[in-house]
Amino acid sequence: MADPGIVRAAGSLASVAPVRLPTLGQDKGGGFGAALQKIVSDVNTAQLKAQQSAVELAAGRSTDTAQTIASIQKADISFQFALQIRNKLLEAYQDLMRLSV
Repeated sequence: MADPGIVRAAGSLASVAPVRLPTLGQDKGGGFGAALQKIVSDVNTAQLKAQQSAVELAAGRSTDTAQTIASIQKADISFQFALQIRNKLLEAYQDLMRLSV
């Protein structure tokens, strides 16, 4: 026999709207260059937020060490991700240059 709470919860899932993931530049007509520009902009924003958070903690205006560390880690992960994208793009470019036509 099914648990009534589970049956109610499963019934309510039918009314949940599907999540629509954002697209990078496809809806706005920006293309690949706009997608790269957005990534660089997002990484820069994360770096600036982390810097501001660290300055506020060092100056004593903030006591939330966990939030500061989280923002620094987020900025670091964003930067590492962007660096890997750059490395892959550079590697693909170099592979194309090695092709003989």
